[in-house]
Amino acid sequence: MAIITLLSLIGTFIPQNESPAFYIEKIGHMGYSVLSKMGLSSLYSSWWFILFLILLSLNLTVCLLNRLPLKVRSLGTFIAHLSILVILFGAFIGIVYGEKGLIKIGKAEEISSFMSKGRPVDLGFSIRLDDFIYNEHIDPKEKLLVQPAAGKEDEVIAEIPTEVGTELNITDTGYKIKILRYLNDFAMDTATKVALNRSAAPNNPAIEAELKDKDGKTAKFWIFARFPDMHQKTDPNFKFIYRWVGRRPKDFISKVAILRGTREITRKNIRVNEPLSFGGYKFFQSTYDTETLGWSGLQVVSDPGVPVVYAGFLLLIAGVIIIFYVNPVIKRR
Repeated sequence: MAIITLLSLIGTFIPQNESPAFYIEKIGHMGYSVLSKMGLSSLYSSWWFILFLILLSLNLTVCLLNRLPLKVRSLGTFIAHLSILVILFGAFIGIVYGEKGLIKIGKAEEISSFMSKGRPVDLGFSIRLDDFIYNEHIDPKEKLLVQPAAGKEDEVIAEIPTEVGTELNITDTGYKIKILRYLNDFAMDTATKVALNRSAAPNNPAIEAELKDKDGKTAKFWIFARFPDMHQKTDPNFKFIYRWVGRRPKDFISKVAILRGTREITRKNIRVNEPLSFGGYKFFQSTYDTETLGWSGLQVVSDPGVPVVYAGFLLLIAGVIIIFYVNPVIKRR
């Protein structure tokens, strides 16, 4: 049990069953070579880890046999020990027959297989990514500051929240301003003259705003956090300062469809802690393209041993109830 605990700790600190590129990026070619040869990158499915689980199972089996024939007072302890064997059996099923892998899927792309334990696994159906939505948490301190064009440098007449869709009056000036768009790495397509996100990194944060004057005339313009003096001739009455605060991921969602051939079976939004279950597989939102948001990473898991493990948990609960609640009643009688 001490050895199994130690190995489990190692498996907790070392990511398991990742691609070679993942380990090479983190610890280099030499580090990956050492992990691979020692079997520490797929520890839980290694023959020697399974061997220790088998030895533990044999130990528990002997403990159970020593309690035969059963007495009423030892029933709870027997069931509790039996539950551990059932849980271990479920783990064995998962190790031997379970599959786990990662698929990177782009928008409109269909995937029908994935790599698990170094070999391709056919899903028996296709999964298509219809859209990928990435939202960020906006710090309350992040604001669009409105200053009078001829005022003091630190004079502020309005602070506008930067959430897209926000529209507010600029105090009592009769002007309104609306936040239209946010780009964390602004770039301009030289051919189409269209503003776009160069990457997901916050290299050049910018917001597009729409200013409406007293007569209802509107003007759209960009305000840059790191280049405050750019495009500041929108209106002679105001100057705009984008006080940007580092944003962090709030939510990332994969909108997917399941297909058999050309027939669509179901649709689902996969987000963190809200997986898609279909055909004996579970798809978890795991990662995404942090540079261009061009693909989504879905972890695929199939573990037929889970129902057996849950049955073991129920047996364990029953054993504990008998030990702490039923046995004391029997003793009093």
